[in-house]
Amino acid sequence: MRKLWFKRVLYAAVILSVLFIGIFIWANNELNKVLGKSTKVINISSIVKPSGTIQIKNTNVLSEDCSYFIKNQDVIIRDGVIIQLGQNQLLDSTATIIDGTNRYLIPGLVDSHVHLKESRNDLFLYLANGITYIREMAGRPIALDWRKSIEKNGVGPRMFIASPPIFSESGFTGYYYSWTRQSINYSTKTDAEKGIKKIKEKGYDAVKMYGFVNPEMFKTTIGIAKENQIPVIGHIPLVNLETFYRSGQKEVAHIEEITVKTIDEFGKPISKNQKEYLKFLEVRSDQIAKKLKENNISVTSTVWLCESFLDQRFNLKSKLKEIELKYVNPKVIEGTPLYKLGWLPGKNGYEYDGKENPDARKLSLRYWQTYASAIHMMTKALVDNKVTIMAGTDANVATVVPGFSLHNELESLSKSGMTNSQTLYSATVAPGNWMKSNTGKIKTGYRSDLVLLTKNPLKDIKNTKSIEYVFFEKYMISKIQIKTILKAIADANNENRNIKIDEYLQ
Repeated sequence: MRKLWFKRVLYAAVILSVLFIGIFIWANNELNKVLGKSTKVINISSIVKPSGTIQIKNTNVLSEDCSYFIKNQDVIIRDGVIIQLGQNQLLDSTATIIDGTNRYLIPGLVDSHVHLKESRNDLFLYLANGITYIREMAGRPIALDWRKSIEKNGVGPRMFIASPPIFSESGFTGYYYSWTRQSINYSTKTDAEKGIKKIKEKGYDAVKMYGFVNPEMFKTTIGIAKENQIPVIGHIPLVNLETFYRSGQKEVAHIEEITVKTIDEFGKPISKNQKEYLKFLEVRSDQIAKKLKENNISVTSTVWLCESFLDQRFNLKSKLKEIELKYVNPKVIEGTPLYKLGWLPGKNGYEYDGKENPDARKLSLRYWQTYASAIHMMTKALVDNKVTIMAGTDANVATVVPGFSLHNELESLSKSGMTNSQTLYSATVAPGNWMKSNTGKIKTGYRSDLVLLTKNPLKDIKNTKSIEYVFFEKYMISKIQIKTILKAIADANNENRNIKIDEYLQ
C-alpha cells in the first residue's frame, strides 16, 4: 500500500514538474517574442553608402543657443566631423555639394528616452526622422553589441546606453523581476557592489534606477555608483522628494515621475478634487522646480505619452489611427496573452476594459484629464525655473512610435510652455551637453550630426518633420532614401505580422 502511495506521489510530482517546465518555457518564449527579434532586419547598406567630403552651400545655420538662424553659411564635413563653417568657403572639387539655399540646418536630434528592445530596424527609423543620437534607458547586451557594430562603420544613430533597471527585491520576487523585466536585482551592499561593477565592466553609460527600489538600496546604489564614476539616472525610488534632491541622482527619466509624487502628497483623489489639486500643484510645482535647479538635476520629458493615456484608455482605435503604426515592429504591438504588453485593442494595458460602472468610468475620465493638465503645469514650472529639460519619448511603450514620436514630443513641449527655441534646445544642445558628446551644436570640430530642413522650425516646431537630408558620421541620407528605408521596414513588418492593422493605417 505504501509503495502504491509513493508511486502516485512520484507520478504526480513528475507531472507537475513537467507542467511547470512547460509553462516556464512557454512564458519565456512569449517574453522574448514581444522584443521583436524575429522581424527581418532590412539591408540598410544597399540603400545608404559612405560619402567623402560634403559641402552644404549657402544655408541657414541654427545658432548655438537655438534662438536664430545665421544666413548664407557654408558647412563642410569630412570623416564625421564639421571641419569648416562660415560664408563663402572655398569649393572642394572632390566634395559632394548640397545646395542649402532657403533651407534650414539644425543639429541632429536626440531622443533622450527610448527602448530598443531587440528591434534593430528601429535604429533606421530614428535616422529617417533626423534623430542621430538616442539614449537607451533600459539597456541589454544586444544594444551594446549594436553600438559596437555602428562604431565600426555601421549605419545607425549614436547610442548612450543605461543599464537594465535596478530592483531591490530578495528571494523569489527578485528572481521573478530579473527574469520577466530583464532587471538587475540586489538587496545587500555586497550584491550591489558586484552588480554595479558588472554594469561598468560591460560598458553601460549609466545605472538605471527604478521606482520600487527601497531607501537603503537607493542610498547604497548612489554611493557605489559614485565610487565607480558612473551616473545614476531614471525613476524616483521609494523616497520622498526632499531625500531625492540630496541623493546625488543626476536625472529624472520622466516629468511624470515628479508629478506623481505631488499626487501622493496631495493625499486626496484628484478625480474628485480637480480644482483643489491643480491649485495645490500651482504652488508645489514651482517649489519642486526650484529644488531641482538648485541641485542640478535634469529631467527628461515624455509629455506626449502622458497626454495619450486618456485616448488610449477611452478612444484607443482613434489614437492608433493618428500614429505611424505600420513602422512599429509587429511583435511589439501584438503583445502576448501572458500580459497586456501590446498596443492593439485587447492587448493594450492602458485600455478601458468596460467593467467599470458609469460613475467609476466618469471618475477615471476626470482622473486622466487632470493628470494631463498636471503634467503640463509641471512642465511649465520646470521651464520657468530654467531646469534642464531633455526631450524624450519612452519609444516602444504603447503608441510611442520610434523616431516619429520625437516630433510629437516636440509639439507637446511647445504647447506646454516652451518656446520653439527652447524646444529645439531640449532635443539638441541640452542632451549634447549632458552627455559631453561633441554633438548638439553646429560648430567646427563637432560631430557631423545634422539635419537639413525645408521649413523653419523656429516659426513652427512641426517643421522639424520637413527633412530633406540627414547627415551622420560618413553618411548622408536624402529624402528619397528615407522613403526607401521606410518602405523596406514596412514590408519587413508585414512579412512578420499575425494581426492585420489595415483599419488603423492613415
